[in-house]
Parts: sequence; C-alpha cells; structure tokens
Amino acid sequence: MATEGIQIRLVDQAVLATLDRIERLAEHPRTIMSAIAAYLVTSTQRHFERQTGPAGKWQRLSPRTAAKRIGRGQRGYGHMLRVTNRLYSSITGEATDTEAAVGTNLLYAAIQQLGGEVKIPAREQDLHFGKTNRGRRFVKASRKRKETVRVSIGAHSITIPARPYLYVDEDDQAEILRIAEDAFRAEADSQSGAQP
Repeated sequence: MATEGIQIRLVDQAVLATLDRIERLAEHPRTIMSAIAAYLVTSTQRHFERQTGPAGKWQRLSPRTAAKRIGRGQRGYGHMLRVTNRLYSSITGEATDTEAAVGTNLLYAAIQQLGGEVKIPAREQDLHFGKTNRGRRFVKASRKRKETVRVSIGAHSITIPARPYLYVDEDDQAEILRIAEDAFRAEADSQSGAQP
C-alpha cells in the first residue's frame, strides 16, 4: 500500500507580517547599530572612570605630572585623562546600516590611546615673578608689579604611556549581542502593522 504524503499549509498574516518586519530589520539594521553606538559611548566613558585598558589598570601618572595637577581640582593620581574632561566629553558614536563606531576628533586623543613620544622644540619664554611675604613666586603676566625674566628652554621629549580607552572587551561583546537579540525580539513581539 503506497502512502501519499500529507501537507498542512498555514497562512497566518500576523506571522508573515512579523517575519517581514524581522527581515527588514536584518536588511537595514541602522536602529540596532545606533543602539550599539550609544552603548559603546557609555562603555568607553566607563573605561575613563575605571582607568582601565584591555590589559588592566592604566599606568600611573609620573610623580611630576601628579604634582602639577594639585592646583587643578583633580588631586594627584586620580582621574587620569579627565582633569578638564575634554577628552572624556568628546567621545561620540555614529552608526550606519553596516557599522557602529565610537571615537573622538581631538588631536591629542591618539597619543593617549596608543602612547608615544612628543618632541618639544627649543623655545624662549617669559617668566613673571612677584615678591610676597614668603619670597619670590611665579605670578600672572597681567600683574602690575612684577619682575619678568626671559628664559631659554632646550629641546626635549616627553614619553606618554599608552592608556587605551577605545576597546571592546568580553562584557561589551555580550552586551552588543543582547542589544541585537532584544531588537529582533521586539520586532517579533510587535503587533503594530500586523493584520489579524
């Protein structure tokens, strides 16, 4: 006895509409990429706050650099790369249908990320001194009663260690996958535009 196959065909407009929405989202995932870019901005700023790179904690500031920072409100060794918050605040994200990106347009950002040597050319500079009850002190150029001394500063270089802040770690990868999964799940659960 030969048996013939049997087939049941279900034509459910709501299911087909949901599949269409998921397919459109997969073909043009700009909304997913925008959410990922926004997450990457937050994650990068968290790297600044934790002062960490992919290999762990950033190298400490030199004692000389830390001492210079004392009068700037961010004392000593804390808040590396955030004395003025300029670099931290410049982190932006952008997205297209094919990519999500995070970065900054500041000129000095690359050397902070990658490290390197900065060559300072020789120069002359005016130093301004004023007399106080504790002796001679540096004063602003605008001070009326001051002594101005012209000094020559020789060429020198400064080595800046790499303090990477633009990177994606395992936690970031997991969150990016969650963002994509949540977007597809939301499309599948969405009833807007579906016909019963």
